[in-house]
Amino acid sequence: MLELSSITKCFKKSCVINDISLSLPKGLHLLTGPNGAGKTTLLRILAGVIAPTTGQVSLNGMFLPNDSVRFKAHMGYLPQNFGIYPEMTAQKFLKYFAELKGIPAAVASAKVEEVMDIAQISSFHNKTLRDWTKGMRQKVGIAQGLLNDPDLLLMDEPLSGLDPEERFYFCNLFSQLSSERIVLLSTHIVSELTALADSIMLLHKEKLRFKGPISVMIDTARSFVWRAILSEGEWNDKKNELIVSSLRADKGLYEIRIISDVRPELTGVCSVEPTLEDAYIYLVSQGDSK
Repeated sequence: MLELSSITKCFKKSCVINDISLSLPKGLHLLTGPNGAGKTTLLRILAGVIAPTTGQVSLNGMFLPNDSVRFKAHMGYLPQNFGIYPEMTAQKFLKYFAELKGIPAAVASAKVEEVMDIAQISSFHNKTLRDWTKGMRQKVGIAQGLLNDPDLLLMDEPLSGLDPEERFYFCNLFSQLSSERIVLLSTHIVSELTALADSIMLLHKEKLRFKGPISVMIDTARSFVWRAILSEGEWNDKKNELIVSSLRADKGLYEIRIISDVRPELTGVCSVEPTLEDAYIYLVSQGDSK
């Protein structure tokens, strides 16, 4: 179990996250929110890279920062900006990380081969990393996070730079891994993980605005989502007054989904079932109004 108790992080006079408490069991958990919401800061705290201003983090009875060495031995982490040594091959790079993680030399080589196979980079193991694409380097980052078979796997935007087929593969991989550990992904790409995730958390303006099953998050927007088809003139007149979750233009008409507590005063508007994207916009808009 991963437990956060009253986590706050402030830089100078500004707080990035404020009084966040939650518990995460084994499973696949998503962390989302607008840019600048504090997702990366929270993951860096959980990875022991930075300390919270106040609050405490524990994993299965191990606490940060008191049990930092033991805690990190049970944790794998992919930072948002994952650095590489361009002159190294993937194999050499991962062996170096295995040494940093304290994996015994007798098993390190086999473990490196295992995670390279899992990350689908075995065929490139002797190619120096300077020649790898962003997506291929991302796979190396995912692979290093798996080296120590962690109880807690933290991945900051792990799907960034991957093509649709690769994203499908890694979404399913994270789901499979989550049966035996806590997997926490920070991502803007939530639609591909909707059917796989056990819970989703939404950070916005320092606070945790939602934590729970995706189906419950979608339900928060029920009765607050509306659909309308507007002419170009109507759209131009109203667009600055509306909170719009999606827009589709076709032959001079604009089909829009609107987030509103009350029925918008538009011709032909109707209430519709919310989607995850609708719920995201709804919760963010509620945070904006507070």
